[in-house]
Amino acid sequence: MTRHKQARKGEIKRVKKATIAKRILFGLFGTTALTSFILFVLDAYSANQAALHSAVQTNSTITDNAALTNETALHTNDENLSIGTSERHMLFQPQDTSPSQPANLSVPQQTDPIHEPEPQAQSDTVSDDTQNASDLLTKQNDSKSENASDHKKKQKSGKNRRQFCTVTEDYFSDALFIGDSRTVGMLQSHLLSNASYYAKTGIGIGDILSERIVNEGGRMISVRDALHLHSFSKVYIMIGINDIASGDSDWFTQQYQNILDTIRQTQPDAIIYIQGNIPMSYGTQDFEGSLNNHNLSLRNEASRALADKKSVFYLDIDKIYADENGNLQSCYTTDGLHVMPDYYTLWVDYLLHHAIVC
Repeated sequence: MTRHKQARKGEIKRVKKATIAKRILFGLFGTTALTSFILFVLDAYSANQAALHSAVQTNSTITDNAALTNETALHTNDENLSIGTSERHMLFQPQDTSPSQPANLSVPQQTDPIHEPEPQAQSDTVSDDTQNASDLLTKQNDSKSENASDHKKKQKSGKNRRQFCTVTEDYFSDALFIGDSRTVGMLQSHLLSNASYYAKTGIGIGDILSERIVNEGGRMISVRDALHLHSFSKVYIMIGINDIASGDSDWFTQQYQNILDTIRQTQPDAIIYIQGNIPMSYGTQDFEGSLNNHNLSLRNEASRALADKKSVFYLDIDKIYADENGNLQSCYTTDGLHVMPDYYTLWVDYLLHHAIVC
């Protein structure tokens, strides 16, 4: 009996050992499987991240190429604002100050007394040669006078006309921007942080000079008063959409002329830029009323006529964001009236490529 119990105990021990061994073996297999699964998940995650990174780089490249294409198109459309090649040559053409040397104007004289011709023949010859020389000299003098006159006119025209060129952001360190909410957006974009801004949301062209919107040391003063206190080398204006229902084109032109006169009186040496008002989206317009792009384009053209291309220049800011029908493209706006902050870079890029340097 004792021997049977001992055999039974030995059998139980062997079973326990076998069970423990199986558990250890299954534990090792389970750990190996879990480790393999974790590694598989990590590999899959890494591959997914690499694919996303590649897609972002591809999209970035496409965006950059599209931006470059848009910039090229903008510059191509604005070629009519720049002075052409022939006119540039005219600007730098030096004035001809060398004296002219008329040729063959001397009257032939007889120097050989032995072969002196008959008196009558000599008189006729001298008379004919003198007349020819006189006619030639008159024609050359007339030609010189005409050339000199044309040259002076060309030089005067070249001096009065200036050419757009490309500048850097420090060009705007002494610039002033005057306008409504669109100009407020430029201020809030911080893209041209060195410039000054006299702007207010909702303000119209009839109030821009008189309304107190400039903070001068904690005291609010008008734009007209602020212009008497500070000096600027460049002044940019975009105004008119908020009172598009007020008055007609003649009234608008007179209001704009008042702004230009005030700036010219207070900033006599400044370059003034009239910026075309950014259009509205198609769905925002009131085609039966006044708030539409047709009326806005009429006012843009009225302000364009005020640019003399000597000290006042017109900038086609409206065309940057417009589609083929002249409406604000939906990709640039959320409310149909204002440009989203990310797209003020297009405006700034246009200004950098359309600057006048004295």
